[in-house]
Amino acid sequence: MTPEKLRTHVTYLSEIATDSERREVFVGLTFEETSWLIDYRERRARGESGWNRDQPVALELAARHRTAHIAIVSAEAELVLGKPTLN
Repeated sequence: MTPEKLRTHVTYLSEIATDSERREVFVGLTFEETSWLIDYRERRARGESGWNRDQPVALELAARHRTAHIAIVSAEAELVLGKPTLN
């Protein structure tokens, strides 16, 4: 999959948004947080030493992103289904 296809796919899935400065970010995160999380994931994938000490921050950012993503997907589902999806 090309980077462009991946970007289109995750944008379609409401995982990426554009911030006030027109930069791509993970929904629920700032540009700086998004950049930090991407860097963390790359360091972890390469097995660089010290990545695990940043794991608590990464988990918190990932949870915030997931929460925002779920809220967006739920709102979209409500529009399609015409009824609330969350209590």
